[in-house]
Amino acid sequence: MNFRKGTPKSLTHRLMVLGVMPALVMFLVLLVFFTSARLDDARKELYNSSQILADNLAPAVEYAVVSGNTQLLEQILTQTFKRSHVKWIRVTDVTDRVVGEVGDSPAEGVGATNDVFTADILQRPLDMKEDDDADWFEPVYGFTSGVIRLGTVEVGVSEQALVARQKDIVWSSVIVGLSLLAFTLLLVRRTLHSLVHPIHLMAERINTLMTGDYREAPVDRANQTSDVLELEQNLNALARHMASLKASRDQTLEVSETARERAESANRAKSEFLATMSHELRTPLNGVLGMIELIAEDELNPRQQDYLGTARHATEDLLTIISDILDISRMDRGKLALDYHDFDLRQVIENCVATYRHASEQQGLQLSLQLTGNWPGRSQVKGDAPRLRQVLAGLLDNAIKFTDQGSITVIAEWHYLEEQCMVLQCTVRDSGSGIPTDRMKEIFKTFEQLDNSHSRTHGGTGIGLALVQKLVELMGGHVKVETDLGTGSSFSFEVPFELREEVTDDQDRRPEPKPADPGSPNRSTRALVVEDNPVNQRVATALLTRLGFETDAVSNGKDALDRVRSSQFDYEVILMDCHMPVMDGFEATRTIRDWERDSGQLAIPIIALTADALPGTESACREAGMNDYLSKPVRKDKLRTVLSRWIRF
Repeated sequence: MNFRKGTPKSLTHRLMVLGVMPALVMFLVLLVFFTSARLDDARKELYNSSQILADNLAPAVEYAVVSGNTQLLEQILTQTFKRSHVKWIRVTDVTDRVVGEVGDSPAEGVGATNDVFTADILQRPLDMKEDDDADWFEPVYGFTSGVIRLGTVEVGVSEQALVARQKDIVWSSVIVGLSLLAFTLLLVRRTLHSLVHPIHLMAERINTLMTGDYREAPVDRANQTSDVLELEQNLNALARHMASLKASRDQTLEVSETARERAESANRAKSEFLATMSHELRTPLNGVLGMIELIAEDELNPRQQDYLGTARHATEDLLTIISDILDISRMDRGKLALDYHDFDLRQVIENCVATYRHASEQQGLQLSLQLTGNWPGRSQVKGDAPRLRQVLAGLLDNAIKFTDQGSITVIAEWHYLEEQCMVLQCTVRDSGSGIPTDRMKEIFKTFEQLDNSHSRTHGGTGIGLALVQKLVELMGGHVKVETDLGTGSSFSFEVPFELREEVTDDQDRRPEPKPADPGSPNRSTRALVVEDNPVNQRVATALLTRLGFETDAVSNGKDALDRVRSSQFDYEVILMDCHMPVMDGFEATRTIRDWERDSGQLAIPIIALTADALPGTESACREAGMNDYLSKPVRKDKLRTVLSRWIRF
């Protein structure tokens, strides 16, 4: 299951957060600190001023209290009240009797007045100087010289005054703080724009380079930092380098295209030359053979008969070589087509082996034929009998040529695939010198000699095995080589054939198809066959159907890719041919694996089908992403074994 990550934040957003967060934290801390300090100062100021008011008012009302002048007392209290922030002022005498009061009555303000500040009204005696002139003023009637308390001044302060002051302080702090924060944001944003804007321009420049526009951009040296300036200069250097590479690539592609066209032209000319010369040479050679046959009818001595036999054999060999060259040229041009007609498979094989029996006996070799498998009484099939004989003759000729002593064994095995299809598995095994492992890739190359030295033991043109491989692949089969240096080689090929539809003899009928294997899947399982050869496609489809699969078939990798991507199909296994038109199996497999990774899909088991007999083919299939390797034509037992490794079967 895939979890989508959140949308990545832009660089501007991240830098904005980085610049604003410290300022915001400092703003909040300073706002709280200074606001609390101002609030505390406001409270202290209110309390101190109220207490000072009471202390200053007490001496001012002393005379009015002593003299009982209530009018003067009210005047003093009223003037003081107007110039203060207190709620009420009250003056009481020593008996706590109210002698003067202004503002709201304390009784009426219960609950609204939270703090009361008091000061005693004291009468202090005069400080007389100790001289004789003042004696007449000294008290003589028992008056004391101490301080006399006359009453109390009470000042009531309302909490509302403090709350109003606090609101003013808070609002002023918030306004100043927000103003500073807004100024900080504007400053940070302006600074970030000067930093991030060049980065955005460089990102656009990189996108431009990716689209193939390698023009250099002007560099603003006045308004850029040294780091950004260096990056822009490096981008211009990169643009110059990529422009140089593009010019070199275009030149190389132009040269390569010219070379390819020349090579194709030369290859066409070679093929046309080979075809023309082959046709032109066959006519005089046929005339030579005809004249040799006419001369052979005359009376000749043994020496002349020997000379004529040698000339005839050499001419026939030359005709065979010319025919092979003609076939190679036709294959290169894609003009070699197979003929389909009815023939007896066993008879073709037996006749071909019998043709080479005399040549092998002359060389002291024992040539034998073994027919194994479910050969019917009448082995009638549809196919190209001359091409099959040409393949078997090429392998026999190669075995006889490279075997000095010992034996050559031909093993032909018949395998039923479905109602109207079979596979011929044929092996030519010799006891010759074998093939070095490092030369295995070269034996199927056209005009390639295993021994290129002037002193080589065996001659030849080097087109026999190359022609064998091309013909077998053209018939929908493949060639396999097994060799051991010093003990011999084994060349095997498998080719599918269609059976004749008319079978008159009951004993010649092939056995009835067996029911589906007990190990076949009970549920409906879909499989996809990707094969361009119609016969091999039909064989693989039939085998999968008999194994319990619902099978679809396509002829190239592109169609297979479209089907895998489609939501209408859910394949559990894919049989993938390696060499196909439009898109081969290697590219199709790599594309399917990329799509599976990108879309989060489970990997479908892909089994390679190949007719390539060269070493390293299996490793190439696995490197492309294929899970397993299966040679074709497909055999039912091999298919079941390979499938059981990857799906529950």
